[in-house]
Amino acid sequence: MAQPEEHGGSSESAIVLDSDLKELERLEAFIDAFCERENLPEKTRYHLHVAIEELVVNAIRHGACDPPQGAIRLAMRMEAGEVRLTLCDTGRPFDPLSVPAPDLTASVVERPVGGLGVHLVRCLIPDIRYERREARNWLYLAKPVVADDDDSAL
Repeated sequence: MAQPEEHGGSSESAIVLDSDLKELERLEAFIDAFCERENLPEKTRYHLHVAIEELVVNAIRHGACDPPQGAIRLAMRMEAGEVRLTLCDTGRPFDPLSVPAPDLTASVVERPVGGLGVHLVRCLIPDIRYERREARNWLYLAKPVVADDDDSAL
C-alpha cells in the first residue's frame, strides 16, 4: 500500500501502477484508504472512485503506455476543502478536455461509441487541467468535498 508523504505542509498519498487492469484492485484499496483517512463523505468517495477509475482504465485500455511498468502515478491530498489529485501516465498524448461533450439528446442507437466516461469525469470533477510534458500526460484535478445530503452534485 502507498504511504502518505509530506507535500507543502499537507499530507499526500501516492501510488504507482502498472498499465494493467489487474491493478484496479490496488487502486480501489488506495482510494478507500485515502477517503477513510480523510473521513470523506460517501458521496465524495463515490465520485472519486468513479472518476479516477474511469481515467485510469482509459489510460490502460487506450493509452498504449510505454513502458507499461510503473506507467501510472496518482497522488491525492486534501487542501482548502478539496481533494487535489495529480494523475500522470506514460501513454500517448491525450487531452480529455479536448473531447467534445456527447450529444445526450440523440438516441443510444444514434450516438457514437465512447466519450461518456470522459463526460462523466467532467461532471464529477469540476476543476481539471491537462498538460503534456516529460513524455507523459498530466492531469490536475480538484474535487470539492460533497456532503452526502447535497443534491446539487451528481
